Amino acid sequence: MCLAEQPLKPPSRSSTSPTFNAKYRRKCLLLLTLLLFHGCFSGLHRAAAFNCTAHGGRCQNDGQCQEDGQCLCADGWQGPECQFCGGKVRMYHPMGTIHDGWGNYSVSVKCSWLIDARHPHWNRRHNTNPSRAANIRIHLREFATECGWDHLYIYDGDSVDSPLLAVFSGLMYRGNFSIRRVPQVIARSGTALVHFFSDDAYNMSGFNLTYKMNGCPSDSDEEECSGHGKCHDGDCICDPMYRGEACNIAACPNNCWESKNQGHCRPDQERCSCYEGFAGDDCSQISAHGAWSTVHPKHSPAPAGSASHGATIWRDTLHIVGGESYGRGELMSTYDFNRNVWATVQPEDGGEVPDKRYGASTVMYGDKIFMYGGVVNHTHKGFKGQGISNELWAFDVSARTWSNISVRGDSACNSTGGAIAMCGPLHVAGHTATLVPGYGDKHNFQYMIVIFGHSPQYGYLNTVQEFNFATREWRIVPTTGYVVKGGYGHSAAYDFLTEKVYVYGGIVSESESSQVLSSRLYAYEPATRIWSLLSAAPSARLLHTANFVNQGLMMVFGGNTHNDTSQSYGAKCYSQDLLVYDVYCDSWHYHPMPGHLQADLARFGHSSVVFEDSLYIYGGFNGQLLSDMLRYQPGYCSYYTKQEKCTAARPGVKCIWDVQKMRCIAITQVQRSAIYGREQYDYVACPSKSRLTLTSELLQDVHRCQELASCQSCVSTAFGCTYCGNGVCSKERCRETTSMASVFFESSTQQAVSTVSPPLNAKHLDSCPIAEEHLVSSVCEQLHNCRACSANLACRWDSEQNRCRSYTLSGIGMSANRTQDEVACSPACATLTNCQNCTEDECIWCQNEQRCVDRNAYTASFPYGQCREWTTFTAKCRSTPMQTTALTVGSTTALSSAQCGYYNSCQMCLDDPACGWCDNGSNTGLGRCVVGGALSPYDKEECALKHWFFTSCPRCNCNGHSYCNDQQHCEQPCNNLTTGAHCEKCRTGYWGNPINGGKCQRCDCNGQGVYCHPDTGKCFCTTKGIVGDHCEKCDSQNHYHGDPLKGSCYYELTIDYQFTFNLSKKEDRHFTQINFRNSPGKPEIDADFTITCSVPAKMDISVKRAGSPDMLILVGVNCSTFRHRFPKTDYQFGHSPDDNSSLTTFYVFVHDFQPPIWIQIAFSQYPKLNLQQFFITFSSCFLLLLLMAAVLWKIKQKYDMFRRRQRLFVEMEQMASRPFSQVLVDIENRESIDLSLTLEGIGHLSKKRKKECPSPIALEPCSGNRAAVLSLLVRLPTGGLSQAPSGQSAGLAVASALVTLGNPRRPSIDQHPKEPKSKRKQSQHPDSCT
Repeated sequence: MCLAEQPLKPPSRSSTSPTFNAKYRRKCLLLLTLLLFHGCFSGLHRAAAFNCTAHGGRCQNDGQCQEDGQCLCADGWQGPECQFCGGKVRMYHPMGTIHDGWGNYSVSVKCSWLIDARHPHWNRRHNTNPSRAANIRIHLREFATECGWDHLYIYDGDSVDSPLLAVFSGLMYRGNFSIRRVPQVIARSGTALVHFFSDDAYNMSGFNLTYKMNGCPSDSDEEECSGHGKCHDGDCICDPMYRGEACNIAACPNNCWESKNQGHCRPDQERCSCYEGFAGDDCSQISAHGAWSTVHPKHSPAPAGSASHGATIWRDTLHIVGGESYGRGELMSTYDFNRNVWATVQPEDGGEVPDKRYGASTVMYGDKIFMYGGVVNHTHKGFKGQGISNELWAFDVSARTWSNISVRGDSACNSTGGAIAMCGPLHVAGHTATLVPGYGDKHNFQYMIVIFGHSPQYGYLNTVQEFNFATREWRIVPTTGYVVKGGYGHSAAYDFLTEKVYVYGGIVSESESSQVLSSRLYAYEPATRIWSLLSAAPSARLLHTANFVNQGLMMVFGGNTHNDTSQSYGAKCYSQDLLVYDVYCDSWHYHPMPGHLQADLARFGHSSVVFEDSLYIYGGFNGQLLSDMLRYQPGYCSYYTKQEKCTAARPGVKCIWDVQKMRCIAITQVQRSAIYGREQYDYVACPSKSRLTLTSELLQDVHRCQELASCQSCVSTAFGCTYCGNGVCSKERCRETTSMASVFFESSTQQAVSTVSPPLNAKHLDSCPIAEEHLVSSVCEQLHNCRACSANLACRWDSEQNRCRSYTLSGIGMSANRTQDEVACSPACATLTNCQNCTEDECIWCQNEQRCVDRNAYTASFPYGQCREWTTFTAKCRSTPMQTTALTVGSTTALSSAQCGYYNSCQMCLDDPACGWCDNGSNTGLGRCVVGGALSPYDKEECALKHWFFTSCPRCNCNGHSYCNDQQHCEQPCNNLTTGAHCEKCRTGYWGNPINGGKCQRCDCNGQGVYCHPDTGKCFCTTKGIVGDHCEKCDSQNHYHGDPLKGSCYYELTIDYQFTFNLSKKEDRHFTQINFRNSPGKPEIDADFTITCSVPAKMDISVKRAGSPDMLILVGVNCSTFRHRFPKTDYQFGHSPDDNSSLTTFYVFVHDFQPPIWIQIAFSQYPKLNLQQFFITFSSCFLLLLLMAAVLWKIKQKYDMFRRRQRLFVEMEQMASRPFSQVLVDIENRESIDLSLTLEGIGHLSKKRKKECPSPIALEPCSGNRAAVLSLLVRLPTGGLSQAPSGQSAGLAVASALVTLGNPRRPSIDQHPKEPKSKRKQSQHPDSCT
């Protein structure tokens, strides 16, 4: 309702009018925008809903157009045009197409397709071998979804508990772009379940895939075996000179470039034989530039694919430890580099073995593999669970035994830190562990340092943990230097040249509720524990690898480069980039990749190791878990013969130019002191840069320095920053003339000391203050978790802003350390065990994993699509599972309760790929949702097979309120106060949820309404102003008063105001009556009443006098336009002198209307106008106004004249106070002047020589020194005579001018280009005259 209140005359009162944190905060804002747009668009769309009869009777995806213009969608489709996928559908044809619909897919959708080769329809039409299940080949034509959030799952079986073959997400196949050479998945169980889930935010073009039963692998869905083989029982028999599962790998691609004399084909060996200097599968790569190749193991298949595993080398054997393998891989596998074979490691019997895990770190020390942390997959009594570990395990390679290492923690931390203290070893995943040399002997690996990672308690860590192998001591070490922001999925590599660990990339927290990929590169020096910031990489990424194949050059491969969709700018989920970081030059470069390689390069979550100066890359994830191996053989520097090409080439080796010998050599061939010491001019290590590049880098460094606020961060960069104090960091030297007030803290007393001193000009850590407020603020600002913030005693958590701030004492403003008693953090998300308390605490709940994670840690928690469905809204939570006291933990009944028991209808049940519908056999449609697969429920005792429905609902569905005589249609009328074709709704005047046996009850509206909301029972009150779920109270906030339980509610009309009531909103559609009342307060004036209604309506008016009952005076009057006067002679107006109550009150009832309607109504009391008195008053006021204007004008004239005289006196005084002086002027002889110069001659001469400039004889500066009075001697013209005419004072005159001081423009005297700068002088003459 919209109400406007307007005064009928200008009185002195104002009118009144009655009338859910780059993904998660950005996703919530976008979601709200989408919902708002969808709501507005849906309203318009409903007003003009899609009518299929107006579109030629066509509905999309085999939908049927009904007589009422609505589309009846086929199984698996939904939407007004059947344009979106939805639900579950069984496909048993020998081949077919699966897609999400035309255009972009819908948000918040779940679609499932069951491809069933065991269906009787398939078996009758095809003579299949019953002892061998049919293969199902699924080929991806196009695929583009939101990376990391919208997934397509493919299971080799009929349920979500079947082996998971692939989890596709992101831009994978579109046009000529393809992630995999063979874009297909093969299910060998005879059935395949395809499930698609999209969240509530972004949507993209979706996917289009085809399937074929008993089809062979192929790189195209149009032919079998890629056109180079024959298909036999689902397997390819390749033609000669072709190999591979899909016969897509040519033995001699491009004929080994024999035309360019780079190699030749060996048909007997079915491979290329490359000539010297060339390498690669097709001999197209130059060996000197570095060569890629694919490792094909012999005599043994590769293990099951895995990602985020550990990889270490002992002697000539590669050990792969753990990793995410979707439940198929072993804990440890080995690869022998010399024999080129894979093997599975089986520990000795009797010893303890760790649970399988991924995201852990592994290092090799001696003959033991140390594995720390990671996400543990464990099974207890049939119940699956996950958790992040802090265990340290050691595997003895020689004895083949595992042992759980007990470490010695920091006793001081554990005893004094309290419950919230951060004590190692921490529960962490996605971290890195690096062996660093002992501080004495470089080749003695004594320490393992663990950097960053994600903790379920403290969030993203920026800590460094150290483990001493000799003493087994574990502690979190304090670091100095640049204030770093740690994350998950970064890389860390140790460089022997600089003796530093280089940490790059990862995903970090942007706030408590958002995450973002990082492109920053840090250097950590273990000996001094100092961090420094280096040049950022050209792109951000996580779950990549970084290695120093040779000293001085770090090689980064692969990774996930897709940031949050709002700022990804098209970055791909799976990267095939090879980035090279030049340590000496602090520069990043892209390394070119070969055009032809018999492998899929794009991936993340892989591992990389260095063996015999070659880089080996194993496994990873690109929608499917990989088990292939790539090898990169670095090139050599001697190939380059020119300085520029030598310094610009990075063939896996850092090349430098020897100036004396004029040759290109590796940086390891010279002493370190020759590169970093005084002899560095004998070698050129970096390519020259253009002036434009240097200028651009300088501007970037200036901007980077200005962003730093603490001294330690300012001086610990590669940008040449200088710290000036007071939070100011500058690229150049600080201004000496600028003093800055700084606040420092004495280490002993922690008292603030305020100083005003010259700038610090600090360039090294030694020059920084011991304690600094800006340093504490910088450290606290990096902590986006309450527990991580509280673990630092110098920080405090601001719960209102959800930010970590430095702890300051109130009233003093100085930093201090708080006590542990002041900490009050909510429980960590990982400790919450059900959806309700998880979402109420602003966390993310993953339904299928039954896990609660931080809002800014979704990617870190489920990097490989393990979460099939998640939510942050309590309204989307499923009901609490049955109590485990009555059910065995992990039993199928408990699993059904937790996963499927929430669904109350068959249609909702079948939307979940893990659930099926069990009909109770009563022929009424009653049933329940339980967990199971297409063939049967998991617990066959829970539901009989004849009553099991997985892809379609029973034909008879009367929700238990009727019966089906023909097994399809419900008998009418429905029982139990229900109605509808399936008895799915409550009758008019009743509410409830009759689905699946639910009940209906009458609407309780206290006689003030007939209808109520069919789901909630909230009444639709028929009288405006009556509110409440049961129409039990008046809307007093909007000036409605009364008692609806005894009568009604009335709007209080103010006298002498006109009110407009607009009942046109959606919530006003149920109103049929509105009531008003007014009590005239002026006893001697008649009351006028007016009302206007926009639509036909009836009106009743009653009056209540003091001490008398109500009396109707007007009944059933048409209120279209109505006026009436209530005279004072008939009604007693005003208030009673006894109790100040109204003597007369009018009640107006407007009823029997249908919204939309607007009503204008007013009661007014005002006396008649006395014209004589009005004109006398008006004339008197007008004449008085004229008189005052005349007086003010005369006063202004007098004041202006006084101001002019005063200004004149001041000017005369200033002129009289000018100083007097004498000037000696040397005037040249008149006879020496050549008077023969004509005007033309002078003009011609001026082009050849510079005109002389006169010098002033006096320069008198004015106040402010910005202007002055300049005086000149001017020679008067003589008319061609030798002397000036008589009476002209020797032909001289004094001239003055007002000039500006300073010289902003170029000097008036030309400077000779060869004249030294020290001798150049600018003109002393003023620059301009005014």
